Amino acid sequence: MEYSELLKKLEELIKAPSYHMVGKLKDVPLLLTTTEGVVNLSVLRGDKLDRITKDPIAELANPKPQLDYVPIIRDVERGKELHSIFVVNLKGEEYELASPKMRITSIAYDEKAVVFTGSTQDSTALYMVEDGKLRKIVELPPFSAITDVDGDHIAGYGVFTKNFRSFEIFLADKSGEVKVITPKEGSVNTPSAFKEGKLYFISDYEYSGEREWIYAYDVKSGEISRVKFTYDDLEKSQPTSLSINPDDRLVIASKNGESKLYIDGKEIKTPEGNVTGATKVGDKVYFTHTHLLNKSTIYLHDLRDSTTRVVIDSSASIKGKVEFMKVKNGDVEVPTFIVTPENKKDVGVIYVHGGPWGSVDNSWDTIIASLLINGYVVIAPNFRGSMGYGNKFMLMDIGDLGGGDLSDVVRVRDYIVEKKVVSKVGIMGYSYGGYMTLLALGREPDKWDFGVAGAAVADWVEMYELGDSFFKGFITMVFNGGNKELMKERSPISYVENVKAPLCVIQPQNDSRTPALPVLKYCLRLQELGKKFELHLIPDMGHIPYTVDDTMKIILPAVLFLERETKKEKS
Repeated sequence: MEYSELLKKLEELIKAPSYHMVGKLKDVPLLLTTTEGVVNLSVLRGDKLDRITKDPIAELANPKPQLDYVPIIRDVERGKELHSIFVVNLKGEEYELASPKMRITSIAYDEKAVVFTGSTQDSTALYMVEDGKLRKIVELPPFSAITDVDGDHIAGYGVFTKNFRSFEIFLADKSGEVKVITPKEGSVNTPSAFKEGKLYFISDYEYSGEREWIYAYDVKSGEISRVKFTYDDLEKSQPTSLSINPDDRLVIASKNGESKLYIDGKEIKTPEGNVTGATKVGDKVYFTHTHLLNKSTIYLHDLRDSTTRVVIDSSASIKGKVEFMKVKNGDVEVPTFIVTPENKKDVGVIYVHGGPWGSVDNSWDTIIASLLINGYVVIAPNFRGSMGYGNKFMLMDIGDLGGGDLSDVVRVRDYIVEKKVVSKVGIMGYSYGGYMTLLALGREPDKWDFGVAGAAVADWVEMYELGDSFFKGFITMVFNGGNKELMKERSPISYVENVKAPLCVIQPQNDSRTPALPVLKYCLRLQELGKKFELHLIPDMGHIPYTVDDTMKIILPAVLFLERETKKEKS
């Protein structure tokens, strides 16, 4: 393939907009989109999207349906994730509310105040902006987040015990008093939103981490009740993970890499794939949907006659086949997607997702799509530590990063080779996936024909030293208290001498999550050892791509590297 043709295909694919329904303001559906090449907020008026934010945004608060505005956060330091808070309304009018220039990890609001969790080098704390004044309310455990505020009550979650496999709910007030709530010691709990004096939350406490359900905590009495719905479709489906919008009684429920949409417990029929967001306006439910071979589509479901139509169709799709299976690795079943494009090459890429608490489900992934359009078979294992298969499975990697999860990835690779799906296999990932790529190349060097590592962790010890309070807390948690000897053992830099496969390293220069310095030291060691590698250091960019240009800077060097390293397969 000529480079011009490859570049054109990639550009068309990456430029195709994505849509994610995030809620509504004054009965106007609100979406996070990538129209016009940047991550932005848009509103749906009729069958047309209107963009209401100008510059790229990093995150937003859960919209309050009774209000006409929503707080958003922006990275104001060239990708370093030092944030400022802005407010935008339905007319597209916006102003800067506060400029704390710290890592903002979550944000919520009501009619009177905006609250957020912010992390500096020294601490993670709960902050509030009220009457134009910013103040710290109370310090929190490092890996904490909030989801809603209602008057004097602020809801969030975090690790408040010495058990790093549990998440507790907390209720804070504006004076800084914090109340920790859990229905059962050792359970995983995530609050959703307040409604009529109750805090709705998701918990696995009745199912020992195998799956979840929805509960309500009465703020006055302290009583916890199991939420019941009029219809039983949702309960019968026994989903492993859930999210709820209490205002609309809309639930998105996931199982085995697919999700379905329910209203008051009754299923709304949706295509194969995943519902990414939904909101109800009168008798209409608007939702966004995606698939590994179909970027994203906006649908409207009419509750009066149970009909569903496309509002805005997907602007990108790929011809191919999606298979889901579970590969045995000892006592663990590894949920795995195999995606085969119509123009298949005899080359497979083991694609390792980020996180580690992420997943590859039947949803569009731009990196996967970029591989598929160039003929690569993509094999995506959801190793232990992945989300969507029960919290017990997700938390199996606590104290074992780079151990059992790496074993799962390697086992899936061996399965693909045994079944002769492809004859040439490499490994690729971004963020935690980049870490797993470097570790796999060093610890299992004879398994791979090539590797691509983006925004990788090369040295856990140095990453900890360079991190702020939030990421120090994360590393302490996942290493079950910060076991430094284990951190060294599970760092790719410890195995760099073993690397055999050609390697492409892609690193944003301003990344504050997986900093560039340890990666550069890793590459310097590769150079000293005479290994075959290439390094792409991306200036003025951090961990998260906010624009089409950012995304292209990550994907283009990876695809060009793969084309060169696998060119023999074209003949």
